[in-house]
Amino acid sequence: MKKSLLVLLYALASAPALAADLPAPADWMRYYQMAAEQGDPEAQMKMGWAFEKGDGVTKDMAKAAEWYRKAAEQGEPAAQYNLAIMLLEGTGVKKDSAAGMGWLKKSAEQNFPAAQNYLATVYDKGQAGVSASQEESAKWLIKAAQLNDVNAQNNLGLKYATGQGVQKSFPEAVKWFTAAAEQGLAAAQANLCMIYRDGADGIKQDFEQARKWFGMAAEQGNVLAQTKLGWMLTKGQGGAADQAQAAKWFGKAAEQGDADAQVQLGWMYEQGQGLAKDFTQAINWYRKAADQKNAVAANNLGVIYRDGHGVQANPGEAEKWFRIGADAGNIHAQNNLAQLLEQTKPVDAMAYYRKAAEQGVASAQGRLGWLIMKSGGDVKEASQWMQKAGEQGDAAAQNNLGVLYELGQGVSKDATQAAN
Repeated sequence: MKKSLLVLLYALASAPALAADLPAPADWMRYYQMAAEQGDPEAQMKMGWAFEKGDGVTKDMAKAAEWYRKAAEQGEPAAQYNLAIMLLEGTGVKKDSAAGMGWLKKSAEQNFPAAQNYLATVYDKGQAGVSASQEESAKWLIKAAQLNDVNAQNNLGLKYATGQGVQKSFPEAVKWFTAAAEQGLAAAQANLCMIYRDGADGIKQDFEQARKWFGMAAEQGNVLAQTKLGWMLTKGQGGAADQAQAAKWFGKAAEQGDADAQVQLGWMYEQGQGLAKDFTQAINWYRKAADQKNAVAANNLGVIYRDGHGVQANPGEAEKWFRIGADAGNIHAQNNLAQLLEQTKPVDAMAYYRKAAEQGVASAQGRLGWLIMKSGGDVKEASQWMQKAGEQGDAAAQNNLGVLYELGQGVSKDATQAAN
């Protein structure tokens, strides 16, 4: 539908403006039809559009294609583009990729920017029977971008940011993202501020610029921008920290289904940060994110049910959520689940401690070492895990390692090391 909107804007721009004293819609459609039947390509284009959208007439995709074809055969680029889309997608006509590509190229060669941008996408993905070619894709994007096509400008920015079909250049990427962003394209605004937020080759990190563009994109409902703006407001990047405003933007992104925003909103409700503390709301948002397989949310739910924060403690619910988060790879959930299972299911506990320990969690390394030793396992391996935990400052592991050095278990007996 976005593709059709581009053509609608083009068609409206090229047609006479409607004033208050013009005939009623039924009349002006009749005049367009009269002109179309006499061979006027612009009127034929308008008739195709009317039948495609059901604007003043009963929607009829076959008739839309018929009128588009009449205008296309007379060289009308917008009609060529619309007919191409119908043929490529099989909308209202039999799908015919070869014919669709033929009309698409005719439109693009007449410098119709929407066709050029679409053609670039075809080459980018290798669709409609053509071989993928990043260079050919970039060529058509450059043409459309230079004609001020906002989507092409954003897509060309992505090409320069990734070095696909062009020499990688973040300054060039910023140039084209800015061109699209200044025309109000939220996606370009979000892309631009990601570069300013992190910095890149040839572009200095600039939190103020990032926050500015994130704000513009967020106001347009861009979910990524809303979430990232929330983080910048939380951390005070590019301006003063504002937890209430951060919560507002996390809330907007969360309502649109962004799992990361849902987790952060849940956290803000749980901690009373920027919002009144509300465990019911925290659980609600954590659940929404966990239902999307978000491991952080699952771990947070586990903590709430384990500790009884705002709800009655429920070890069964805690285990359920910790296990979901742990199996999704969250190291905190793995460690928390292992702690929960240590007394009742020590073998399972060791397995999850090992997962977290191998990812560098000090407390998991220490407990894994202790359980290996306690279960009569390899004392040398146990001492190695305790050593890793002790070097990270885990006090329990340091104490246990001291005992091993004192007794000479798994390590050479060494009173000095034990005392250390």
